[in-house]
Amino acid sequence: MSAVKSHSLSVGIVGLPNAGKSTIFNALTKMSVPAENFPFCTIDKNVGMVEIPDERLEKLAHLYNAKEIVPSVMKFVDIAGLVKGASKGEGLGNQFLSHIREVDVIMFVLRAFQSGEIVHVYNRVDPVEDFKIVQEELILKDIETVEKKLGSLKKEMGIGKEMETKKNLLERILEYFNQGKPAIDMEFSEEEEKFVKELWLLTDKKRMFILNSKEDIDKEQLNEWKEQLGKEVGDTDGEYIVCADVKLINDMAGLEEDEKEEFQEMFENKPADIEEIISTAYKRLNLITFYTGSEKEVNAWTVEKGATVKEAAGVIHTDLENAFISADVIPLEEMIENGGWQKSKEKGLVRNHSRDYLVNDGDYIIILANA
Repeated sequence: MSAVKSHSLSVGIVGLPNAGKSTIFNALTKMSVPAENFPFCTIDKNVGMVEIPDERLEKLAHLYNAKEIVPSVMKFVDIAGLVKGASKGEGLGNQFLSHIREVDVIMFVLRAFQSGEIVHVYNRVDPVEDFKIVQEELILKDIETVEKKLGSLKKEMGIGKEMETKKNLLERILEYFNQGKPAIDMEFSEEEEKFVKELWLLTDKKRMFILNSKEDIDKEQLNEWKEQLGKEVGDTDGEYIVCADVKLINDMAGLEEDEKEEFQEMFENKPADIEEIISTAYKRLNLITFYTGSEKEVNAWTVEKGATVKEAAGVIHTDLENAFISADVIPLEEMIENGGWQKSKEKGLVRNHSRDYLVNDGDYIIILANA
């Protein structure tokens, strides 16, 4: 694998019109994008870079008394509302579906509240059914992709066994799609996985979910929806399902930390905040953070779990990866507890690692490279 910076990975925010997508995007990015109460308000995709909250980076900055703090960031893409028929171009659907193709994780925002003021495009409230509508459109678009690939493959038939294997795989995927099931639920061999990745299927992407509710909603009903959705998407623990009042989150986004805490204390149970949504997306992207620092600046760098220290060097700068010799590494918390880098080194706590060392979340790293 090659290491990937967090800001080259993106989360696409998807749902029916008026589900709360643009509102959550506003909260995430503190960018001003339209969120008015009518379908198809979001016509062009909006992209925002979001800082990942990081207490460890703050501690590192304090240790060095750093002049500058450079946090890691993640890309969020607000994609316009989908409706039935989007795969055939309804509601400007084709344009939006192509935007989904470009992201790494799909965040489904599903409406789970009644409102006389905010219209629901299908005049009812059922987040699980809403998810099925959106997923169906993604499956239909994927069927189109697979059929197109199958057609071009058949023209090349007779070339050999490899083509026959690919044809059989595509037919198996098509059969699965026709049962209304997404590609992400299919099992593939390592070789098949490589081929499937080249298809850029919309339903092969990792997923997370926001049940957009209100603080005064019937909690029993909300838990029932969460349970149903969990069964539907194979997340029975609800690890990637966040119940949140999106409007409340947007209201809190502009508050200072002490004001936010005071605001949250007004509620019986602490409401979900923007940090919970970002950390869920971070976890879904399978990311870890490592650190570098000096008095000039401290940095949080994000890579996918499983990256080697040489690949992590490339995240800092490609020249560092190319000229890599080795890396001195210590867990950041351990370094701070022992009074900093120099004292930790004197105590023999810093370890030198070769290129194949797998980076752990929270590592503090100094790269040694040829000049």
